[in-house]
Amino acid sequence: MKISTRSITLAATLTALCAVTGFLPFVFFLPVMVAATTLTLGMAAFVGLAFGCISIAYCFITPAASFAAIGFIQAPYIAIFPRILAAIGATLAYRLLLRVCKPKSNVGSFAAVSVAAAIGSLLNTALVVGMFVLILPSLSLNGVTMLVAAPEMLISGAIECVCMAALTPPISLTLNRVVLHNKDKMHKIKNTTADNGNI
Repeated sequence: MKISTRSITLAATLTALCAVTGFLPFVFFLPVMVAATTLTLGMAAFVGLAFGCISIAYCFITPAASFAAIGFIQAPYIAIFPRILAAIGATLAYRLLLRVCKPKSNVGSFAAVSVAAAIGSLLNTALVVGMFVLILPSLSLNGVTMLVAAPEMLISGAIECVCMAALTPPISLTLNRVVLHNKDKMHKIKNTTADNGNI
C-alpha cells in the first residue's frame, strides 16, 4: 500500500483517538484495528505501539487500580509488544483474506475486515493475558491472584472481540472509500482495463 499524506494524517488521527477510546470498555482497541485494516503494516504497528504507551500512561493517571494497571507498571513491555504484534497480525490476516478470498462485494469486504479485526483482538487478549500469567503469576489485588483474575480478563477479551468484529468494518470500509480512496482507485483500474479490452 502506497504511503500518502492522507494515510499519514489518518494514522495520526487514529493515534490521537487511542487516548479517547482507552477510557471506553470493550472498544478501546478500535483505533488499532481500524489502522490494521486501512493502513500499511508499519503504520498499523506504530498505532499499536502508541496504544501500548498510552495504556501505560493511563496506569499512572487513573485513580482506580486494576490488574492490568498494576501489571503494566511492573512490566511495561506487556502493554507494548502484544499491541504491536496484534496490529501486525490483524494487518497480515486482512491482506491474506483479500488475496485468498478476493471479495467482490460489500458483504465480502465487510467479512474480511471483521475476521481480521477479530483475529487482532484475540491476539491482543491472548498475548497480554498469557504474558501476565507467565511473567507475573503471583500478582494479586485485594486478595485475588492473577490466576483467578485471568478467566475474567479472557471473558472481557471475548466481548471485545465481538465488538471489534462488528464495529471495525463500517469504519474501515468508509475510510478506505472516502478518505483513502482505495476503492475508487480499484474501480478506475478495472474500468481502464475494460476499455483497453474493448479497443
